[in-house]
Amino acid sequence: MKKWLIGILIFLAVVVVILIVALQATKGVVKSADEFFALLREGQVEAAYTSTAKEFQAATSLNEFQYFLEATTIGNFSRTSWTSRSINNNTGKLIGSIHTKAGGVVPVEIDLVKEEGKWKILNLVRSDAGLGEKEEAKEAAKPKEPAPASGKEIPSSEALAGMINESVYLLGDGLNKGDLSEFYGHIAKLWQNQTDEASLRQAFREFIEKKVDLTIIQNEAPVLSEPPAIDNDGILRLKGYYATKPYMVYFDLGYLYEHPQWKLVAINASTK
Repeated sequence: MKKWLIGILIFLAVVVVILIVALQATKGVVKSADEFFALLREGQVEAAYTSTAKEFQAATSLNEFQYFLEATTIGNFSRTSWTSRSINNNTGKLIGSIHTKAGGVVPVEIDLVKEEGKWKILNLVRSDAGLGEKEEAKEAAKPKEPAPASGKEIPSSEALAGMINESVYLLGDGLNKGDLSEFYGHIAKLWQNQTDEASLRQAFREFIEKKVDLTIIQNEAPVLSEPPAIDNDGILRLKGYYATKPYMVYFDLGYLYEHPQWKLVAINASTK
């Protein structure tokens, strides 16, 4: 490997570490929210209510909580998908969707607070864009399309190849043009919340200066050097290479499931 590539790998490793730290930092708020909704799915409404923050219970009675669940269809919970998660000192925030057993989707925003070392729900807001009871019933009556990936299933080999090709090519094309706006739009919202286009250009500065062309992978098939796997942080890891000439392109990619698809959250690229 050429010496100047070492600096690039170090730079990219720092980017990956920052993203992993961000995921670890927000892991607690996701876990608490998922535990709350798991109680609802099991019909343990009172247990879910008592698991909320003291301020939540002071502002909302159990009867009001039960009525809210019925009125918003959240009580018919099946699964969650989070598109944004963040923390600020002792407060946290989740934005995403509640998927109901009837096939409806209810956009929600959740504020959490840390009490006695544990994240607890402080506020739960259903967006006006969510499906109402009558609309949901209509949706449930429609023929169902194949269910999308849940974030717990590894996509097919064909889908993985498409994901890898798109990510590496968009990065290479953006570096060649000196414009990473399209690549920035391709990455996960979690990564977008941690960086901007200027930071991406700086991270890949040596690629631009050395005129490393990653678009040579176009029309080539990626080869995985390790079996694809989803780690404990929910990141789908894909590591391998392209047998391209005059140099091979190596990649180590991480994808986070942001409904309804896997989105790039970490990338390490090099050539040999």
